[in-house]
Amino acid sequence: MVQTKIFEEKKIELPEAIIHCRADGIIHIRFKEKTEVDIALQNKLLKIYLEICTDGKRPFIFSALNDVVFTKEARENSIKMEPLYPGYATALVADSVAYRLIANFYLKINKPKTPNKIFKDVPSAVEWLNGFTY
Repeated sequence: MVQTKIFEEKKIELPEAIIHCRADGIIHIRFKEKTEVDIALQNKLLKIYLEICTDGKRPFIFSALNDVVFTKEARENSIKMEPLYPGYATALVADSVAYRLIANFYLKINKPKTPNKIFKDVPSAVEWLNGFTY
């Protein structure tokens, strides 16, 4: 489905991540190198997502540079936060086999309610997300 709505494009840079609000409506979060994602960072990001997505739910892409880790508590908290999360579809970009294995394991164990899929690159993720209507 081709999207016709144009969104305001902007970037929000944090010490841990860059949040890119794309003109096509996709919110792309890139975790910076050596970031540890914990509950405090999740809460900080959720607040930003809710401020960005005042017009409704959006598609999200999450990608990470080298050596990004999620604490056990953050992984468990992700499912608890899902009802608050303003995403209706999530693409996880993992360019290494190790990250793909971890992401697959997370999705199989936690079973998110919204559509989630793992990709090797951003263009493939965008193509999949553009299949959703928003």
